[in-house]
Amino acid sequence: MVGAVDGPHRFPALEQLFSRGRCCKLKADTANHLRFALFGIEPEELLPVAALTHVSDRNTAPDDDYYWLRSDPVTLWADMAQVFMTSHGFADLDPFERNEIENCIRTVLMEEGIDLHSDHPERWCIALNEPLDFEFTSLDDALGMDMVDAMPQHPEARFWRRILNEIQVALHNCPVNIRRRQRGKQEINSVWFWGGGFMPDASPHDLIETVYSNNPVTRGLAIINDSRLKSQRMAAQDDFGRDGRSILIDWVAASRYAVEELEQLENLTRQLLTLADHGKLVLFLYAGDGEGRKYDRKAHRRFWKRKSPLPRPAATGA
Repeated sequence: MVGAVDGPHRFPALEQLFSRGRCCKLKADTANHLRFALFGIEPEELLPVAALTHVSDRNTAPDDDYYWLRSDPVTLWADMAQVFMTSHGFADLDPFERNEIENCIRTVLMEEGIDLHSDHPERWCIALNEPLDFEFTSLDDALGMDMVDAMPQHPEARFWRRILNEIQVALHNCPVNIRRRQRGKQEINSVWFWGGGFMPDASPHDLIETVYSNNPVTRGLAIINDSRLKSQRMAAQDDFGRDGRSILIDWVAASRYAVEELEQLENLTRQLLTLADHGKLVLFLYAGDGEGRKYDRKAHRRFWKRKSPLPRPAATGA
């Protein structure tokens, strides 16, 4: 989410959770590190975002030993001295335009002996036989950066810089981008490689029985750990009665409006607090940095903990 709550909005269930719940924390540098921690998995080195994305988008357990890279469509903007990544994804392209862009990129990669896996319409992955000796800047971190600074400086990165240059030339001449350029619309003029790694091992313990999520990393972790997997929107509809003793709801903002997202979270939290107040569950709420609240039946009795409006930073999502 990008906005913050303004005006006199109140969210009683969330306020109760924050005021009466006890502080807790998981070690997590990023939201993806938190996802691994919740599954009880400690990755050896880099987070294999691409490998888990591939599993999520295929919706099946892994059966390969490839080194995976995300290869996401992005928009670059250049001024007189620098080139910046201004956005990723397909913006307002229709399915036919997306297909043109995909085929253009696929052709360049095929000439290098690289297969493009497009199991999801908004993101792609590529499979390599050997691991990279360097790390690409994550997509979120690369946004807004000068591409000179975002690109790895490792000697072996020269090969990938050349591929990116060839993709950018091909996309500049792609008919869909020519048409969009003539209409003054945003182009998809590059891709960004990131999230490299091999498929991680499953958790040594069965920690989570049911997962509600649209996030590809969480969904991939759920699949390799044989968790029951449901979409995020189903969390607002289910009563959780048949989901087992451990449930993970990975809430990813689907709207740019903080109030709209918090209203949905408020409805979900109200339902979960009712279950916690009756001793049917213990509720943990974590932000992307691992800071959280623990709410159980005892927390309901802390009536002296007065509710107060949510702090404005709480309205910006991870």
